Amino acid sequence: MNKIHLIKSIFLGTVLTASIGGCKKFLDTRAPEQVSSQVVFSTAQGFHEALNAVYLQMGTSGLYGRELTMGLLSVMGRSYDTAMNANIGSLYYQGAAYNFQDPAVNGAVRNIWDSTYQCIGELNNLLSQIDGKKGLFTGNDYYDLKAEAIALRAFLHFDLARLFGPAAAAQNLSVPAIPYMKQLTPYAQPTLTTGAVLDSCLSDLAMAAGLFRDSAVVTAHLNYWGVKALQARVYLYQGDLADAQSYALQLINSGKYPMATVATDALFSNEHIFSIYVPANNLTATLSGLFNTATPLGLLPVNQTALYVTGSGNTADWRKANAFFDPATGLTYNFTNANAVVQPKKLSAAVLGPNNVMPLIRMSEMYYIAAECSQQLNADYTRATAWLDTVRVHRGIPAYTLATLPKDSITMEIGKEYRKEMLGEGQVFYYFKRNNLSISTLPMQKVAPVAGASYVFPKPE
Repeated sequence: MNKIHLIKSIFLGTVLTASIGGCKKFLDTRAPEQVSSQVVFSTAQGFHEALNAVYLQMGTSGLYGRELTMGLLSVMGRSYDTAMNANIGSLYYQGAAYNFQDPAVNGAVRNIWDSTYQCIGELNNLLSQIDGKKGLFTGNDYYDLKAEAIALRAFLHFDLARLFGPAAAAQNLSVPAIPYMKQLTPYAQPTLTTGAVLDSCLSDLAMAAGLFRDSAVVTAHLNYWGVKALQARVYLYQGDLADAQSYALQLINSGKYPMATVATDALFSNEHIFSIYVPANNLTATLSGLFNTATPLGLLPVNQTALYVTGSGNTADWRKANAFFDPATGLTYNFTNANAVVQPKKLSAAVLGPNNVMPLIRMSEMYYIAAECSQQLNADYTRATAWLDTVRVHRGIPAYTLATLPKDSITMEIGKEYRKEMLGEGQVFYYFKRNNLSISTLPMQKVAPVAGASYVFPKPE
């Protein structure tokens, strides 16, 4: 078992006194971390601040503020094709090659593991305290905060399983994946199989859904509707298409997240089911470091056309039309220059900066899940086509010319939709992995994968 060596350092303090040499004097003395924990959890506001601290940690550059969204995972998910050469630096050049042996890539992977389990440890510390402090809360605050912490624990474990475990095809559910931490402890916990981890995620999500009293739309935190969307995502990954479809349809039928009707918001913010806050300084540095350098990331026009126009696409697609620009000048990209530097507009300070958020779950994904399940579960290709059309018409492009696409066409269109919709957000990597697509056949192979390339991130020793 790989040691979860970071747990002892979580910011709210682990109870290490019982394990330090067994000396009685340590058992009689409260460590500073314990005192701090008691102070933090002495008020309802302290619980909220502890939960917010987890979100802030998630928004750092090593996690969802960069590497798990527009950085490493988007490079591995083939969102970019510009400047993919050694000059871009080892992390992204070797990351594009799936070379986990490279020190820069290995360091980023270790940080993802450590920092995510640190967040989980902080959540477990909060959860270990909240039942005994129920009297501090008023109204439904206790139930909603506890539900949110449990749901967030499931969200983080699920992403760890998608990164560090094997693709969850049915034959891989029994393969060891990661530990599932439900309590605060400095000791290593057993590694569970992929199936057991997914079951634990679903158990936590069901518990959270039952606890939530507030069903308002609050995208900056993982709320009741975020839990429903995450259930759809987990069930799809598990291969339970019936339940995946059921939960996706709950979101679709709720009407809580209406699809965009105009192209003015490149990020389609009203469709975000769950977004993460990224501190302004971190976001500015990230955007500059990725897109406005001598070796910038971006998407060249030939691959923009291939993705957004060729086949069933359309030049009027809001995700493409006026959506790529030169970060050095701020001007919309001139498509007569085949080598101009291009950056997705949605990944710009002008779009991300006002609210400092990165989307983690989108409403469009629920339509893609519904389409995939209609195709595979019920062989209902007409309904699957209709779900895809719903997104298309809310992206400024016509419905398909056929009311019922063939099965193979639906599969291809779902894949292209993930790549169009979630470009630069990290989710395309998970789509490739979930479907166990051969890495050597992924699009935009400017950097050849290393021999034996794998989607499975190596767990730190």
